[in-house]
Amino acid sequence: MKRIVMGLLMILLLSGCTANIDFNFKQNRIESTVGGSFTIEEYYSFKSDEFDVDNVSKSQKEEILYEDKDSIQINAFNNGNEVYQLEKFNNNNYNYDVLYKYDYDYTNINNSYFFNCFESFQYTEDEDYYNFKLSGSYNCTNGAKLRIKADSGIDKSNSIEIENGVHSFEIFDDDNNIMFSISKDFEHAVNKSPARVFVFVVMIILLLITFGGYYIVKIRK
Repeated sequence: MKRIVMGLLMILLLSGCTANIDFNFKQNRIESTVGGSFTIEEYYSFKSDEFDVDNVSKSQKEEILYEDKDSIQINAFNNGNEVYQLEKFNNNNYNYDVLYKYDYDYTNINNSYFFNCFESFQYTEDEDYYNFKLSGSYNCTNGAKLRIKADSGIDKSNSIEIENGVHSFEIFDDDNNIMFSISKDFEHAVNKSPARVFVFVVMIILLLITFGGYYIVKIRK
């Protein structure tokens, strides 16, 4: 099963686009996706040891690819009992975008397949944070990008690439040093969400208009 996982990521990496491994920390679950893009030629350059790809038409290659995609499985855990589900498989003129998804809970994240690909994986929690330290070699593949997002906020991160709240880390095959902490204060983060802030501001404005109108009417009397 691990060979299958590596194969999929290698196909994605062959395209020149980085395969993205995403973890989005919610209050009661952790959403994870694995995705990227590749062309039909890149897929069959990876499979060239299985048959003579030069003598297979594009349409035949695509038929085989669609048969293969249903057999590709990505482990959620080392034991292989749970797998990521295929969420997207889009074809645009023999260019393919794929996305696999799996939802963890906080009690089993310690057994995550992808986190355990690191030579050293330390997951701890204290009163305020879920803490992650990933270091050493990465035994699944190189060139992938790990992206972390959290509704509650990320602290103590050594990411040098942060955009729209997403902390990104390049994964190397031989030497990694990744650390981040996820705040446990989800309730506070939810209360401060943009939608709630907008509603709060509107309510304040309405209150000011109401009291202002009442004050003006009272003065005129």
